[in-house]
Amino acid sequence: MILKFLNETLPWVKKPSRYIGKEINSVVKDPKEVSLRIALVFPDTYEIGTSNYGLEILYHILNSQPDIWAERSYLPWVDMIEKMKERDIPLYTMESYTPLYQMDAVGISLEYELSYTNVVEVLKLSKIPLFFWERKKDPIVLGGGPCSSNPEPVYGFFDAILVGDGEEAILEIAKVLKETKGENRETIWRELSKIEGVYVPAFYEQRGKKVVPVSGEFPASIKRRIVKDLNAQPVPVKKILPNTESVHDRAVVEVARGCTRGCRFCHASIYYRPVRERSLENIIENAEKMLKNTGYEEISLLSLSTMDHTQIEKVVEELLRRFSERKIAISIPSTRMDRFGVEIASRIASVRKTGLTFAPEAATQRLRNIINKNIEEQDIFSTLEAARKSGWRRVKLYFMVGLPGETEEDLKELVDLLGRVKAIGFREVSASVAVFVPKPHTPFQFARQITPEEANEKFKILTRAKRVAKVSYHNPEMSLLEGIFSRGDRKLLDLIVKAKELGALFDEWSEMFDFNVWKKAFDLTGIDPEEHLRERKTEEEFPWDHIDMGVTKEFLVREYQRALEGKTTEDCRWKGCYLCGVCPRFKVQNILSGGEKG
Repeated sequence: MILKFLNETLPWVKKPSRYIGKEINSVVKDPKEVSLRIALVFPDTYEIGTSNYGLEILYHILNSQPDIWAERSYLPWVDMIEKMKERDIPLYTMESYTPLYQMDAVGISLEYELSYTNVVEVLKLSKIPLFFWERKKDPIVLGGGPCSSNPEPVYGFFDAILVGDGEEAILEIAKVLKETKGENRETIWRELSKIEGVYVPAFYEQRGKKVVPVSGEFPASIKRRIVKDLNAQPVPVKKILPNTESVHDRAVVEVARGCTRGCRFCHASIYYRPVRERSLENIIENAEKMLKNTGYEEISLLSLSTMDHTQIEKVVEELLRRFSERKIAISIPSTRMDRFGVEIASRIASVRKTGLTFAPEAATQRLRNIINKNIEEQDIFSTLEAARKSGWRRVKLYFMVGLPGETEEDLKELVDLLGRVKAIGFREVSASVAVFVPKPHTPFQFARQITPEEANEKFKILTRAKRVAKVSYHNPEMSLLEGIFSRGDRKLLDLIVKAKELGALFDEWSEMFDFNVWKKAFDLTGIDPEEHLRERKTEEEFPWDHIDMGVTKEFLVREYQRALEGKTTEDCRWKGCYLCGVCPRFKVQNILSGGEKG
């Protein structure tokens, strides 16, 4: 049925190669020889989903088990969705064209808040009941990813949600699913809830703003899962080669996980801490295997702050020694301005320039101190001048508006800063400006978020910068939604469902986003957007307090107060412990390359 549909439909949809599967390095098994079948779903288009490193890891680990078959699925684009609904075709897997409702489990990645209506579409298109309390013999629906740090706005869609690293937990989850196959749903939930890091929403309820277990049988908090030694973990060196170009179409080699720089707005620095570096040998071995298995001509060194790896110079030197004659490019996508060495910049550029991107976030030292972005102005300009002398002609800078303590003077200084960057001699200077969004479990979780109207007023101040730079602005209404879901509670579930009913879909795509739909959904559900943007008191209870990231609330309060005082906090790898709570909670320390601990 599905193959017949594809043969008849693919000539009439955009990018038909998105839907055919059977890619190089994809895994096909005999369904009769496996005891568990799992669909790993990325709730966005194929080009974006095939670039997701986390999904690749889980796919590789699950398929390394002879009795488990993990397949993939992605959300089709709107033209294909329409044709599938016309013909009553369910969402299917890429490997075997099996409808998702026939799988034992469906795992959905939660990477960003604006994909929540996509999650609804995935379940509806799959013919799986939308809410966990409606399901009977249907697949177990699992969630995981960074948004699990506050899963409450989407709690009803999932039977279970994994909080934290998935490498070890995914096999424990698979073991439970195999052992409880055929059991009633509550039995499966109970067994899943015994796994560290697994949150089963059915066993919790919201009282006021706080989420608590329905009985003493279940833990009061869900402890984030953490992998202590990255070198010991499997790596997806046989990356699936997409049938169409993906957004990050290159070999990806993870060099480290976690960051302790302590930017107070940064959710990832909390979600992934502490720092765990891969060894030089491990990185090189993975790069060799990845290139051999894929034929890519570019290696991306993945980390929150790749240049902070304690052996990054040696890593780059060894990669260049091995691959420069083959014209293999090296890209470092996450670079801080205070660690971009002239020598490394020059050496990378000597093979092939792959783009130069920095994120100062704020234009004044006062504001950078507030957000704990510990870079001085001289660092910014010495780095850019060195890069220009090394031959770089284009540079892109990222900034935020609406940060705590921001004034009009900070915005005027941003315009001035871009002019001085242009004066260095770059052919093209680009600036991307987004609205600051407070995130749960960060020191700025207490801060107020500005409204779209306030954001647009700030953007007007920046218009003068267009004389020297290409300035783009992230849609502030998208940021509004992101902020609402980031710090939202269970009441938002109805909002998501209502917005989807009204036509919301692919909200993270600017050409698809329609804020009027969301305004109508707010009205119909009685939810006040501005209530969700307000500043929080430090003693308030939050809907995400039961999710244990390892960082104490006392630490977050201290850091927020230091921000308001303009005080910075240095990196604990080099300046001692600041008692954030992560290391004793997980019985781990910052693990630097070569086994050194900080």
